[in-house]
Amino acid sequence: MKPIIHSNTFQYIVRKLDCLRDSKMKKTMKTLIIVLISSGVMSSCSKKFLTSVPQDQLSDGTFWKTQNDADLALTGLYSNWESWTRLGWMDMMSDLSYSHFATPFQVMGNGQMNASSPGKNFFSYFQINKYNNFLQKIEGVDMDPAKKEVYKAEARFLRAYEYFIKTECYGDVPLVTKTFDDPSKAKIAANPKADVVAFILSELDTIAPILPVQTMRQSNGHATSGAALTLKAKLELYEGMFPQAMADAKKVMDMGIYQLYPDFRGLFLIDNEAANNESVMEIEFLTNTYPNEIWLDVLPQSEGGYGVIDAVQNMVNNYEMANGKTIDDPTSGYDPNQPFKNRDPRMDMSVRHAGTFFNNSYFDPFTPTSPDYHGNANSNASGLNVLKFAKVVSSDLSGNGGQNFMVLRYADVLLMYAEAAIEAGQITPDVYAAIDAVRQRAGMPKTDQTVYNNQTKLRELVRRERGAELVFEGWRYFDDKRWDIGPQVLNGPLYGSWLGTMNDQTGVITLDGTQILLENRVFHPERKYLLPIPQSELDANPNIKQNPGY
Repeated sequence: MKPIIHSNTFQYIVRKLDCLRDSKMKKTMKTLIIVLISSGVMSSCSKKFLTSVPQDQLSDGTFWKTQNDADLALTGLYSNWESWTRLGWMDMMSDLSYSHFATPFQVMGNGQMNASSPGKNFFSYFQINKYNNFLQKIEGVDMDPAKKEVYKAEARFLRAYEYFIKTECYGDVPLVTKTFDDPSKAKIAANPKADVVAFILSELDTIAPILPVQTMRQSNGHATSGAALTLKAKLELYEGMFPQAMADAKKVMDMGIYQLYPDFRGLFLIDNEAANNESVMEIEFLTNTYPNEIWLDVLPQSEGGYGVIDAVQNMVNNYEMANGKTIDDPTSGYDPNQPFKNRDPRMDMSVRHAGTFFNNSYFDPFTPTSPDYHGNANSNASGLNVLKFAKVVSSDLSGNGGQNFMVLRYADVLLMYAEAAIEAGQITPDVYAAIDAVRQRAGMPKTDQTVYNNQTKLRELVRRERGAELVFEGWRYFDDKRWDIGPQVLNGPLYGSWLGTMNDQTGVITLDGTQILLENRVFHPERKYLLPIPQSELDANPNIKQNPGY
């Protein structure tokens, strides 16, 4: 097909003014103000607000005394423990997503990132220091000892999660488990990744029996035993510890409290959060108080969004036909002239393509006069818009959303269990049952065991399932990394939709043989899939060494 290069001169503008928004939150929640400051939550961008808070409320002489103090401080720990614009955007680095804004993730995905590239600093130890401070200060609080251990276990989970993200992004990182009066003078060298991984696994193993066996709904957003074991299984899978990952995922399955939500599309909508027992751990948001921009980021221009996250052709190609056959199977019924027909239902529930009927109109990225034309500055550049998470809302809510974002969910547990068992060579009926539970929930047929009857074929299947099920949820780049498929999927041209014409009354498309060329990517194997340590961090701490390839 003849490529059409999409040109966009707009640079990424950081629209999520987290510091300002947190200030608004703090002005409306006085008790949380005390918590956030005493727990070390406020960053430098909020210092001007400190002048409005009576400092005598925050001294260790009056705080960190009672269980109520501990309750407030614990609540503060969950502020910014993870964010939509970190994990939710991370798939832009992968083979299944893209952004027409020059986000840090987009620049990482195309191989252009360096130590001075602008963007979020995942190397910062602000969150780690907050968790360490809590663990240190709560020891002096007069409260029930058993409850104190649970509170500490929650803090240790959040710290373990942050170290998990850090070591996956950077490899070797400093392992800090105590606070410093002046962190800038600590100048701590990085620990080997293996040591950090061992610490994370030990922490999760210790706290899993302490944390309650509850769903997210029952715990009201607090970390649980299931969350600790799920994170542990994920790290073990990433580290090639397949029997251990299999065992820990099975522990979560055997809890009997998590269920796949029956409607894949509805799973990601705010309307169904109260009935969602598939979520194992999620970021909680609240309109006007602690909002996010999920809807603004995924909605197309015609619905007031920016379409920040683009799907790509690789993602569409990953989906099977509705009959369970891949599109390269000559018996599948795939028609390249009608590539969106008769596909895995998750495709139409995850991506809005030409001809998708939603909100009383057909999505049209083909026609220059359409508000969703792929060449518009604020339109989705690939012609493939994200439908997962999307909800039509009023303009005052599009950037002020209260929809939660799932970080860990039960479908991932099932797929991790299946993959770990496959890699461990333990292919049993339980493996097929785990995969089929995910497939059938989406309306796909059970696995054809005459085709997928060995490790190689099952490996292909479970990897394809992860792409179909978990796309846009932030884990794909780490999958690319651990499968070491970067040279194949993160190198060379990246394509968006085929092009053509569309009947705006029927949604029928006619392709013309051209395709959107989004960019040409360069994969750097010497970087070993790691991000560059920000130059500001290197300048502040000469004991930190830059990752290879930068």
